[in-house]
Amino acid sequence: MNDKFWDLKKAKQDKMINGALKIFARNGFRHASTDEIVAEASISKGLLFHYFYSKAGLYAFLTEYSARFAMVELNSELRRREDLPFFDFQYALTKAEALIMRQYPYMLLFMENAGSDIEADTYDLTKEHLSLYRDRLDALLEMSASAADMPAEDAKRIDGLLRLVRLDRTASLLKEDSFSPDRYVSEVTDMIRFMEKLYNRS
Repeated sequence: MNDKFWDLKKAKQDKMINGALKIFARNGFRHASTDEIVAEASISKGLLFHYFYSKAGLYAFLTEYSARFAMVELNSELRRREDLPFFDFQYALTKAEALIMRQYPYMLLFMENAGSDIEADTYDLTKEHLSLYRDRLDALLEMSASAADMPAEDAKRIDGLLRLVRLDRTASLLKEDSFSPDRYVSEVTDMIRFMEKLYNRS
């Protein structure tokens, strides 16, 4: 990536980042065209290649940037609260995700699918960042299960179900062009409460 990208105004940077995240999240790497990306970001193709050199270079940048940005927001929300019991962790995670999507609506959807359809050489550019956020979530999940004295298998199963809920809500709200972080938090929180009641009754 050309470091001159960081000399742009933040609004211009975010317009380019959000445009690319949207197209990659919706279409995957192989089917995302640079024509669609530049149209969404309101820039020329020449400018895109000036800053990122290639579609693979842009994808690698987005993977690293997304992982690091998401980690900052997650760690900020959970500062000194890493021993939260399982369901309290799920509530906190939902708030952290809303903070991420308030600035970058497609970022979590992009990260969920990142790496699924990329070629080997592109994977080499992204592999050290692909698991950064996911590994952190797995570690926090393990700690939250321990804090709640919950069997690890139960935690994984419920977390897996809630992950599907999060993906469904994110994709549906974005598809409707009615995405709202507050609505996302409300709908996911309702499902977490429901799962918590079910688990506590068992």
